[in-house]
Amino acid sequence: MINAIIMASGYSSRMGTNKLLLPYKGKPLLEHTIDAITNCTFRQIILIAKDAQVINLAEKKGLRIVKNHKAYIGQSQSIKLGIINSPSADGYMFFTGDQPMLTSDIINALIECFKIHKHSIIVPRFKLELGSPVIFSKDYINKLLNLTEDTGGKSIINKNIDKVIFLKLKNKYPIFDIDTPDDYKTMLNIK
Repeated sequence: MINAIIMASGYSSRMGTNKLLLPYKGKPLLEHTIDAITNCTFRQIILIAKDAQVINLAEKKGLRIVKNHKAYIGQSQSIKLGIINSPSADGYMFFTGDQPMLTSDIINALIECFKIHKHSIIVPRFKLELGSPVIFSKDYINKLLNLTEDTGGKSIINKNIDKVIFLKLKNKYPIFDIDTPDDYKTMLNIK
């Protein structure tokens, strides 16, 4: 089984406001991500957050919530909290909350790929662009727990590229994430 860990405790500094709560098709960006995840089968779904509004949204969706009191440390802190607060699993799938066009079909395709390659890292890719969510085999737990500051899983992917299995996507929309006001405008104009 796989645990889903939603990392939702960033500062949205490039956006200037909490991007996870921005509206998209009638609901917050984060809610689209949560809905896609909860339509899939995971051993446990955990959301790592710091903001009350994000926590409130996750509570309404019935998710397990872990409060990130040290969000200022960066991505590594969310990764560690997710692993430490979830039951042992074959794999850990890390999500960002700012991918509202991610679908359950893509998530399930990544899960199916992992079932075949249980000791690998599964990464979605469109052409040469890598995205998330990423599934790390339990073999990488210690490496993930040893990350520091604002270092995420990309460093582990780059150092273990021979163990990475890429899931090729037909378009970039499922892995399109919102970091800047321009990204948000672009997303709103995608039909």
